[in-house]
Amino acid sequence: MKSSSIASIASIASMRYPDVMRLSIREPITLPATEQVQVRDLERMLGLGAPALVSASGERLVVPPTVYEVLRMVVELMAEGKSVTLLPDNQVVTTQRAADLLGMSRPFFIKLLESGAMAHHMVGNQRRVYLRDVLEFARKREEERQAALDRLSKQAFEAGLYDRNVMPEGGSDE
Repeated sequence: MKSSSIASIASIASMRYPDVMRLSIREPITLPATEQVQVRDLERMLGLGAPALVSASGERLVVPPTVYEVLRMVVELMAEGKSVTLLPDNQVVTTQRAADLLGMSRPFFIKLLESGAMAHHMVGNQRRVYLRDVLEFARKREEERQAALDRLSKQAFEAGLYDRNVMPEGGSDE
């Protein structure tokens, strides 16, 4: 499922960027030890397909696919013992928090904003960015890094550089 369809409900930023959880005013939801068995059972059931909700009066409603996907991801993370925080799609962060998330200095991040690499807006005399834009920038940057590594690996392979390597004694290729 594309993240854009999930964004209409909430961004589950903690899946890939755990530090995002600190951005929320709300406390992360952590699974109590007494509920671990129930959540594992729920995770197993969600693996069987889209569930339906049944009200106390017996009314049945199939969970919409987008809501099902969010629920499945939340339950999966909680079953792994991870805390989860749902953030609205329009969560705004300071340039310092955005820079921290991206692992760069605030001055460097400001230069990125001024170069047009990411949208921002002003609140008084301070810049603000949407969390979704920061996460999208991080995703694109990771894709670009992976593509560059793939190109370098391909060039090294085509140049025969891997053939020159000798396996160290007792080593393995894994």
